[in-house]
Amino acid sequence: MRTLLKNSAIFAVNYFPHLRLPHFFIKPTTQFIIMRQIWVKKFFLYVKRKVKNFSYQKAIVFLMCLALSSFLWLLSSLEKRYTSRIIVPVNYIDFPKDKLLSSTLPQKFDLVVDAYGYTLISYKLRLAFSPILLNVSDLVENALEKGNRYRYIVFSVNHKEEIEKQISSEIRILSIKPDSLVFNFSKIISRKIKVKPCLKLNFENQYSLEREPTTFPDSVLVSGPKNIIDTLKFVPTETQKYSKLSRSVEKMVSLQSLQGLEQAVSKVYLSIPIEQNTEVTFDVPIRIVNKPAEIVMKTFPGNVKVSCRIGLSKYKNLDYSAFHAFINFDKVSVKDPRIPVSFEGPSNIVLSVNYTPREVEYILEHEK
Repeated sequence: MRTLLKNSAIFAVNYFPHLRLPHFFIKPTTQFIIMRQIWVKKFFLYVKRKVKNFSYQKAIVFLMCLALSSFLWLLSSLEKRYTSRIIVPVNYIDFPKDKLLSSTLPQKFDLVVDAYGYTLISYKLRLAFSPILLNVSDLVENALEKGNRYRYIVFSVNHKEEIEKQISSEIRILSIKPDSLVFNFSKIISRKIKVKPCLKLNFENQYSLEREPTTFPDSVLVSGPKNIIDTLKFVPTETQKYSKLSRSVEKMVSLQSLQGLEQAVSKVYLSIPIEQNTEVTFDVPIRIVNKPAEIVMKTFPGNVKVSCRIGLSKYKNLDYSAFHAFINFDKVSVKDPRIPVSFEGPSNIVLSVNYTPREVEYILEHEK
């Protein structure tokens, strides 16, 4: 400990000559110990103040020099040419009017480019790149594949200069991926296709459709590849949902968009006629079929009671003679005294039909 204090005192005398040390500093007396504590405190406060001022000033100078040197280095680096990779979006415009594209085209180009550093960094710092515009009609003008009228192969390298102009005059393209674009076209034909309403209907009690929903126009002109048009049965509307219907509906509705096809119209006029219905009850006699001539057959009862629901507009045209109830003699069994009754009626005008009984009793007799 004494050696350390002595060395500290020597250091203070040599490097801080303006400080006055007590003559008894080196001698370990009681007075020395007290003065030593005071002196050490002053000494460290002085050193702390000097070191603090010294570090702050030096740090500022150091950081300024570092920033300046970094800036100069960056300027020097940006003036050199570099090879880098950039991704750019692509938009295709002006397709041939007599053909329809049936293949998928790349939406981005992967480019390896050569340019000055400042050009590359300014390009890469953009938040959004402007897409490259490719005129398809110009691209495929002389790119027809031999033996195929609807397939074109375009090599990307042949259009390098056009792409460079759209990106930057200071960027030189070294390579492009994909290296080729394949355009598969289909022959376009046009045909009128029937419109089909897509409906989900729910009615109030005692209400129903007066007739089938219709659209105007009932068919639309659709253009597209022949292989698709030939298999197209109808053009559906957007699904329409109605609940608790009690009145007719008439409105414009949109047609569903069909991928790869063009429709002459996008909307049609939809008509859903609604009417009230009623219940009608009447009797129909039971006929017997396949009965031998020598057999007499009687049923109990001899009629069935028919109950059907029908729209009010059709009620006046209801023909009761169009309903038939009959039993088949071939189903007669000695083990069963009853036989099932079959029924037929005009289902195109009635909403629902029910009849009773479903089975009847019978007796058989031979003609005398």
